[in-house]
Amino acid sequence: MTTNKKKSKKPSALRRIAQAIDAAGRDADVARRRASDPAFRRGVRDDRRKTLSEFTTVKHALADRERIEKSKKKT
Repeated sequence: MTTNKKKSKKPSALRRIAQAIDAAGRDADVARRRASDPAFRRGVRDDRRKTLSEFTTVKHALADRERIEKSKKKT
């Protein structure tokens, strides 16, 4: 007795690699378009500053910068 059910075949390894490369290319295109968005750039900048401000060396550098600016204002 034969059945007419089709077996769902897994795509070949080459096909899966090609699909992954295609998806990566599409993601890269979206990322390039998104990176030029001013709101996105502001968010990245703010996030970067927030993360960097957690490091002790950066805190010392910012304190030094403020001290230098205050001394410049006094003169």
